[in-house]
Amino acid sequence: MILTFFSIKREIRDITYKGFGWYGYLADDEINEETIKKIKNLGGNAININVYYEYDRENQTFILLSNLTKIKEKIGLAHKNNLKVFLSPFVNLIGGHYTGGMINDSVFLKKAKNISVELSKFADENNVELYANWNELGLAIHKMSDSINLTNEWLQSTREEIRKYYKGILTTKEGVQFGLYENYNFSGYDCIGLTFYPFSTSFAKDPNTNITYAGVESLEEYEKIVKKEFERIERLKRKFNIKCVILGEIGIDVVNGKFLGNDENSEQIRAKAYEIVLENGVGRVDGFFFNKFYEDDENKELDEVFKRFFQGPN
Repeated sequence: MILTFFSIKREIRDITYKGFGWYGYLADDEINEETIKKIKNLGGNAININVYYEYDRENQTFILLSNLTKIKEKIGLAHKNNLKVFLSPFVNLIGGHYTGGMINDSVFLKKAKNISVELSKFADENNVELYANWNELGLAIHKMSDSINLTNEWLQSTREEIRKYYKGILTTKEGVQFGLYENYNFSGYDCIGLTFYPFSTSFAKDPNTNITYAGVESLEEYEKIVKKEFERIERLKRKFNIKCVILGEIGIDVVNGKFLGNDENSEQIRAKAYEIVLENGVGRVDGFFFNKFYEDDENKELDEVFKRFFQGPN
């Protein structure tokens, strides 16, 4: 794809949130003056700050891991540097394990709603520009009986309560995995928000955590899947008459059976994947928040992709 000066300028104008995020156990500790400087150097104007919890299935209780005083300081630091803040709750099981398909109790849904509403008050008090009500709620409960209806009931009842307290832009953060999101009810939200990890039949373990991740067989396949997902998103925009789309966490974990780490080859693959997302998403997506962003990255290819779309020619 050849981009002219004018097409790049158009693309920059079309992106409202040019963002980055850290996703993992208390990963927001990495948000500091240096990382914010790097974000701005890449043309970024937004940052995703997560509030981390763990859920104890045995006792049916949530445990707050993040220090809200520190989160408040991170929000203030971002605003001081003219970055927009995207705040969202982020929940794992005890020990940091993924919640996908692991929740099978109604207590979780009730307490998750309470947490989401209370955190929206915190977001409003701290002038957070963009707030997501949860992270992949639908995927967490997708093995429960009647999970689609339960998800939709939760999305709508939570939205109604949050609107009483939060005056900023309200979005979701549901996963594109399995295509379940096509059945969700996004009515009344300012934006359709999604985590964006397209995958097919390729799997690999992270050698550091021994956790298995899903991915694609090739970048060619990845591009085909990305294009199909954007077509689905366009249909949802028309269905709910919502013009705004937020990709609240974008990443790629596995290609051709290999887990993508920090090595040079992984970074080159990641750069090409993110370029595919941006090339196909600009004009359709209002906010991009990229995962696996490293402050001390020695491979500049990824930086150049971000600069080209977020910053444009000098």
